[in-house]
Amino acid sequence: MSLKFKLYKLKEKVRKKLSKYKREFLFLRKLYLGKELTFPTLILDSSSKPTVLNLNIIDSCNSKCTMCNIWKRDEAIEISPEQLKTVLSDDLYSELLHVGVTGGEPTLREDLPDVYQKIIEAVPNIKGLSLITNAIIEDDVRKRILGVKHVCDSHSVPFSAMISIDGVGKAHDDVRGTKGNFKTAVSVYNYLRDELKIPVEFGCTISKINAWDADDLLFYAKQNDMYGRFRVAETINRLYNQDRGKVIRNFDNDETYNLLLFFEKLKHSFETNSTYKRTYSSIQNILQGGDRLIGCPYHNNGIVLGSKGQISYCAPKSKEIGNVLEQSSQDVYKEQFAEKKRILNENCSSCIHDYHAPITQREINLQKDEQFYANYLKIEKTNRIVSIARWIKKVPRTSSLIRVFIVGWYGTETVGDKAILAGIVDYYKTEFDGKVEFIIGSLYPFITKRTCYELSIYATVVSTKTFDLLAYAKSSDIVVMGGGPLMDLNELYIPLLGFKVAKAYRKKTVVFGCGIGPLKFEKFESAVKDILLLSDDIKLRDQKSIEIAETYGITKEIEFFGDPAKRYLQKINTNLTKEKENIITCYLRDWTFEYFNGTYEEFADEKHKFEEGIAMLIKKEANDKNVGRIEFHHMHNFVIGNDDRDFSRYFIQKYFKGDKRVYFNKKLSTVDNIAQSMKKSRLNICMRFHSVLFAHTLETDFIAIDYTLGGKILNYLADNDCLSNLYRVQDVIEKNKQSHDL
Repeated sequence: MSLKFKLYKLKEKVRKKLSKYKREFLFLRKLYLGKELTFPTLILDSSSKPTVLNLNIIDSCNSKCTMCNIWKRDEAIEISPEQLKTVLSDDLYSELLHVGVTGGEPTLREDLPDVYQKIIEAVPNIKGLSLITNAIIEDDVRKRILGVKHVCDSHSVPFSAMISIDGVGKAHDDVRGTKGNFKTAVSVYNYLRDELKIPVEFGCTISKINAWDADDLLFYAKQNDMYGRFRVAETINRLYNQDRGKVIRNFDNDETYNLLLFFEKLKHSFETNSTYKRTYSSIQNILQGGDRLIGCPYHNNGIVLGSKGQISYCAPKSKEIGNVLEQSSQDVYKEQFAEKKRILNENCSSCIHDYHAPITQREINLQKDEQFYANYLKIEKTNRIVSIARWIKKVPRTSSLIRVFIVGWYGTETVGDKAILAGIVDYYKTEFDGKVEFIIGSLYPFITKRTCYELSIYATVVSTKTFDLLAYAKSSDIVVMGGGPLMDLNELYIPLLGFKVAKAYRKKTVVFGCGIGPLKFEKFESAVKDILLLSDDIKLRDQKSIEIAETYGITKEIEFFGDPAKRYLQKINTNLTKEKENIITCYLRDWTFEYFNGTYEEFADEKHKFEEGIAMLIKKEANDKNVGRIEFHHMHNFVIGNDDRDFSRYFIQKYFKGDKRVYFNKKLSTVDNIAQSMKKSRLNICMRFHSVLFAHTLETDFIAIDYTLGGKILNYLADNDCLSNLYRVQDVIEKNKQSHDL
């Protein structure tokens, strides 16, 4: 290799590296110039031909849905199978790949199999056919779908079905206005899946009527190995439901927030298809006041045909643009194109209907941004972070207030985390005589904004998944790791990177009310040591954590501060009711593997025994106290960290089925309503750490079940001289065994 060539290769290497740094710099600079996320610019093509047809084959229905008015109509005019074949022979439909047959209720048509036969004859290259049904008249639905399957099978055309299910039991029947419909819908679902082997899913439409019931349906689906998709009800022209504004997209603050939690749960624990996950993200964005993130097949690739030959560009927002029994579909499609442009300009950005489409360029850009941040915001990148922070402008101030930047696990907070935040905010308000500005770093800002709303905290909430973490770390007076455990979590990058940048810019750092552990991995233990070393003030919540910190070689003074949540609970305690009701209240959580020392097989066996023991303990206490009600309340409502409401659903179904004393609270949990539920109860059976802290601080009678196997719950009880309230896992198991042996 010649010297000249070696020099050339070296120059190329340097050039590429410099180019990389330049790209990073330009990207970072762009972030802080501000970019508006608007609905993507689209080019509508009047020469395009639809590949998807929404075929409304009947304009009447046998249900009485609360979000639809088709059932109020009694339309006798229906396009015949032969007429349909003639219509679909028009050149406009020559590129169709899929036809979805809807209504009304399509299975009310006795000639439904013939409808499918004529579709296939008219469009011989069709790649898929589908049907959606309410499954009310079970025998007819089975018969019609079996006939359709025979037609499709004979032509080797794939066929699938969707069953409308909007809740469990009475919840579904109430939405559909038809008693017993849930039972027939599930029966038809199982028939199609298990006997006919047809690809089938359920479709759940969420309105104000069933906004609190979607979680129950999701739990039921998981328990019964059912798959389905969820959508938010929209005003849709073909459903004649423009007057249903009281139930369509009319959610209050609690309902909206719970739906945001629900769609996040779908993405994390149920849906695996990336397209549908993107749709759910788009729904969340619209629910928060943003616009539609995803595209729509009806921009250029879809068309809607009605039962009387009427044609529309899309089902939700298009007016009828003509009748294809009277003129050519192709001509109507082109002549009325101004209507498609009107829809795009007036309706598309706010439409929440769950039409699915390939990923848009804007979504690709958002994903690239997320990947870029994720590449830097990690524990392993700490040495690079301070240099990156140099590129980021400080966040300007609008006042002379002390700026306190609180970070931690916010954005996934339990009720306990909310109380911690309230305690920290109260502490700094007192210290600075109210002259303080709060910034809160959050993994999921919509959650922390809700927390601030519940606690009447005025704060700016920023994402700790972006470089806002670095911008505010260098721009604040104090950076606080606000409570919670310093444990085996990848999110340790938040306080670690925040503290590194803060110290580089001579800002004060505080570990405020945290516990330490469990820590099983060297990577996380090392990160915790660094966080403590970078802290100017260390306030820990228990003596055991102080002992651990001292073993790390921390020589600076460590304050035994306790948990900041206590400060807020003590403040509100005087305003809570003192009257007891004849109830006991449970605050349980799923017991997870990270708290167990042993194999997963051993854990599964121990967990089963543990759950049985908890159920026995609750029943025994309820019987001994002769209470009229056993209430299940919940310290956590978010899928990350496990929604306690889902554990209660499972636990009640398994151990308390048919027990009329049981009350299950499916609504949202706040610091105030959890505290109030504890104060009125004769006994609180606590499992979540902060349920123990709440029950003790509020001076209630309680049992503390230590699922941490000698961790934070034991430490808290020891520090507060109330070990007599402790029930260890083995205690619970042994007491249950003894009761069976008697």
